Amino acid sequence: MKQIALVVIFLLMCCYAKAATVKGKLLDENKEPLTGAIILLDASKGLYALAGLDGTYIIKNVPVGTHTITVSFIGYLTQEKTITMTGESDAATIDFQLVQDSKVLNEVVVSGKAEAGSDAEARLTERNASQVVNVMSAKAISILPDLSVANLVQRMSGLTVQRNSNGDPQYVIVRGMDKRYSYTLVNGFKIPSPDNKNRYLPLDIFPATLLERLEVYKSLTADMEGDAIGGAVNLVMKSAPDHFEVKADFQTGYNYINTLYGFDHYNASGIEKNSPRQQYGTGYAAQPDDFTQKNLEVKNNKPMPDLIGSLSIGNRFFNNKLGVLVGGSFQNSYRATKSLWFDYDVDPYGSDLPQLGSLQERHYSIHQMRSAGHARLDYKFNDRNEIKFYAGYYALNNNETRQIRSTSLKLGYNSLQGDASLGYTTRTKTTNQGILTSSLQGNHKLLGPLALSWSAVYSTASNNEPDNAKFTRSSTMQDFKETPQGAEGLSRQWLNNKDNDLTGYLNLTMQPESWGRSLLKAGGMARHKDRDGNYDIYNFMPKPTQQFQGTNWNTVSDVTWSLTNPLGATSDAQNYKAHEYINAAYVLGKLDVERWEVNAGVRAEQTNQGFTLKNPVPGVIRDTSEHYTDVLPSLMAKYKIKPGMNLRFSYYKSISRPSFFEIVPYLYPEDGYPERGNPKLQRVRAQNIDLRLEVFPNVTDQILVGVFYKSITDPIEYTVTKFGIANENSLQPNNFGNARNMGAEIDFIHYFNKFGIRANYTFTHSTITTTKQLPGPVDPNDLSKGYTTYYVNQTRPMQGQASHIGNVSLLYKDLDKGWESQLSLVYTGEKLEAISPYLNNDLYGKPIAILDFSLEKRVSSTVDVFIKATNLLNSAYQMYIKNPVYQKDNEYPYQKDPQNKTLTRRDEYYQSFRVGVRINFSKNKNQ
Repeated sequence: MKQIALVVIFLLMCCYAKAATVKGKLLDENKEPLTGAIILLDASKGLYALAGLDGTYIIKNVPVGTHTITVSFIGYLTQEKTITMTGESDAATIDFQLVQDSKVLNEVVVSGKAEAGSDAEARLTERNASQVVNVMSAKAISILPDLSVANLVQRMSGLTVQRNSNGDPQYVIVRGMDKRYSYTLVNGFKIPSPDNKNRYLPLDIFPATLLERLEVYKSLTADMEGDAIGGAVNLVMKSAPDHFEVKADFQTGYNYINTLYGFDHYNASGIEKNSPRQQYGTGYAAQPDDFTQKNLEVKNNKPMPDLIGSLSIGNRFFNNKLGVLVGGSFQNSYRATKSLWFDYDVDPYGSDLPQLGSLQERHYSIHQMRSAGHARLDYKFNDRNEIKFYAGYYALNNNETRQIRSTSLKLGYNSLQGDASLGYTTRTKTTNQGILTSSLQGNHKLLGPLALSWSAVYSTASNNEPDNAKFTRSSTMQDFKETPQGAEGLSRQWLNNKDNDLTGYLNLTMQPESWGRSLLKAGGMARHKDRDGNYDIYNFMPKPTQQFQGTNWNTVSDVTWSLTNPLGATSDAQNYKAHEYINAAYVLGKLDVERWEVNAGVRAEQTNQGFTLKNPVPGVIRDTSEHYTDVLPSLMAKYKIKPGMNLRFSYYKSISRPSFFEIVPYLYPEDGYPERGNPKLQRVRAQNIDLRLEVFPNVTDQILVGVFYKSITDPIEYTVTKFGIANENSLQPNNFGNARNMGAEIDFIHYFNKFGIRANYTFTHSTITTTKQLPGPVDPNDLSKGYTTYYVNQTRPMQGQASHIGNVSLLYKDLDKGWESQLSLVYTGEKLEAISPYLNNDLYGKPIAILDFSLEKRVSSTVDVFIKATNLLNSAYQMYIKNPVYQKDNEYPYQKDPQNKTLTRRDEYYQSFRVGVRINFSKNKNQ
């Protein structure tokens, strides 16, 4: 047997010695990789390879002898080379540079444009842009396990997100600047936000599957609207393809947290969209019977699996003059969060240590229904005239249940006496948000070198929160009374607002042929924007107060209620009308000479912003209107060091206007401090500088290294302030002096055969100095003189800023066998989340790393199947104060941080898993 084994090993070694390897790289005439090209070694022997992500290939086990290598790729002339393997060498390198097929070129107009939605198009956009920009392609989006645009943006360089109560990303934060300092565009146009508080769009309303690419502009040219200090996010929606195309996907999945704790849900079908006052008139005295109780009867069970689907169909007609694409998306999911919240104050006797008041154990269950539909049309009359039309509708409906178990901590967690220190709250909240936008554009070449473009955009955005109910009761749910957590009872709240936005744009461009790519451009914009806000709340108390569970009531609908304010909240300041009228004009010049490209311009924006309360509120401003004009210069310079390498410099001045809601003198109850508006709020102004080195080794790879600096005047931040005769704490937006924000970024993409890596890292450092309160004795040597509050200055980061953020994605793609996978990590460092009025008591978000995975398999030329998993590490969102809790002899739960930090909040979301199928049918007329 040993002899036989030795013979077999010898024969195998001989075979291996006679086998060889052929490898090399396939490039086009511009030395760009031809990913997916076929390399065939002697057709009769069946040896072949496909060019990898970087254009490289490798064929193993090539027998000794002479072979013909044939390379073919659609749109290029086939090439052949002959190679002889003598056995003396086990490797040979054969490179190819293919030439485009002139016959195909006669049928297709080639103008340096890459395939729509491809990584190559994304890199080309970054390379050719006048300003600093990052782009994510539809191809990169498809492999990610992300459902909404809000999930996508956190994977881009310099971007983090603000999350909602169920842990999903919602608002974008660019370079550590709060969400207010960036705006969102759809196909290059600004549209209104449905959010009742913020002017900028909640990105979780947009499904990721309808995007052609995602662009993030970190500097502004004069022809862009000037109210973005952090940057601008542009959602380029899918457009008509060059040929008939159908794309669809269907997914289903489950969130692991729902298997552990079940899912709380209520019946939202019987909810009245309007309050009794809105239905029957201002003088109507509501009765308890006017309110359904079904939306407060909460049940817990295991939900159905998530269902997600999208479809888009596009083609061109009439000799390619008319392009049409229609698409739609629907997502039905069940999200949940397990959460801890600590209510805190500070030691009033001379210490800045936080003092805990209560612990809230919360369970959120959110049924999300996200739907979208859009259509894009373009018609080319001739080479000099074309028009484009877009219409899109985006809707997000949430039914959220929140169960809270409150524990008083004033006596110490381990020294509770009975159940009197426990309380329970059930809240059901329905939110319906919708955006409807339409735009009509025209591009015309006039006489000689003069071109005209115009656009008309009409959009509406609405936010409706009908009959949001909150039921508070005592620990044993046996009676109703005043508790440490507040008055027991029931409240029913209606909140809705609607924005209307009509905007017109006009641009003139002068570009004679003798100027090359240089040009002069001028234009203007006019926007008429208004909002209608409505608010109503009804408060109930049990009558009689002694009603025992099991005897008098089992569910909330059994309780006998009396109304304390049957007329509703007619005079609340949240019933208002607001307006914003903006007129703008700009002029810019672009000079492209040899290696230099310079874009310089100036923009002027005139703003008229204000509000009017629908009903007078005692002691409150009835109406106001602010008028101001801003002159915003900009300068962009790009030096082309060599092909594929640029050095960019940019400077621009920008502003950030307060939102509609912030300037209204409202008072809004919240979980922590109540929120209050500020009619005296002023706009923010900033000077912005960027410097970036760009290296593009080929069409897919890149290295971007940059630094930035921002000087900010009158930044707006929310802080707790004292208000009224009772000197009560409330959260209010205010302007705070001056601030600075600076940092560095690096963005790296590299592909090598079947593997790839995408990574980016941003360091941000910001400073702002504000006044803080510090309790202390009047005389440290004589405590009998009492205690007072001292005011000191403290320098800290800006709100929402994380010093370190980064993303790393490892990719694998086997074009031959049809496998594609990605492992991605998103890291957000410590971030200042909320500002306390007290020294050293600001709330910080703990660093968090989220790991996601996706795997796809091509099963045919048109069908892929995939699995996707998110938050594999079950990373929790946590907030804390960088001070140890004030305890004396008490011991509090969950306060065991070795660094003596005080935990104030922890949210757990667990993992989510999905499986699906994707269909991509394309009938290319040129094939």
